[in-house]
Amino acid sequence: MSDPFGIAEGVKTLSGSLDASREASKGLSKSIEDIQNESFEVAQKKAVERRRAAREVEFKKETALIKALKDWNHKKQISDQEARLKIDFVKKYGAKEWEAVLKIKLDIDAMERKNNENFQHDLKAVRRVQFYCFAAAAVIAWYLTWGYKQF
Repeated sequence: MSDPFGIAEGVKTLSGSLDASREASKGLSKSIEDIQNESFEVAQKKAVERRRAAREVEFKKETALIKALKDWNHKKQISDQEARLKIDFVKKYGAKEWEAVLKIKLDIDAMERKNNENFQHDLKAVRRVQFYCFAAAAVIAWYLTWGYKQF
């Protein structure tokens, strides 16, 4: 018996289309699962990075506190030592001589500040001369490379 209306052929085509659709939906489902897995992995990595950053911030806070305590302790020791030196010096030589020592200290501080200012001035002058040398070298290099060809 032949199929005059092509129903068998239509059913076969429909069956093939359904199979192809099922395969396509399987591929689409697989792609969606892969994307979801990748997004989950990215979220996990970001969470780990945030936890690591939080730990680093906490560590920096702790080390900053420790450093601040050490600096404070060092300054306190120096101020205590200066106070003891002042008491011993005033007992031995008097308050007038202590004033002379403080004046000498101020003179030393002023001299160090002046030396630092002179150093900074000299450093600026050296950098300026260095800039001029680089500029002259650039002009000479340009002239040797392209300049003599144009004149």
